[in-house]
Amino acid sequence: MSATIVLACALIISRKQALRVGVSRMAEDTDDVNVNLPLVRNKLRESRFALIGVILLIVGFLLQIAANWSR
Repeated sequence: MSATIVLACALIISRKQALRVGVSRMAEDTDDVNVNLPLVRNKLRESRFALIGVILLIVGFLLQIAANWSR
């Protein structure tokens, strides 16, 4: 479980980090315009999916522990 969370945490980035990674030097000056660039949107989408995956993993493991607790 911990290895999966560590791998997923590598994908979870903030909006600021996505803008830094996904914006080229020729882009606009404002972040509101740059956030619509395809690479920035893709990085933010990957980050959301990684966060959802981590949450589902944790919930799944907690449910398994709860199911085995009563035995």
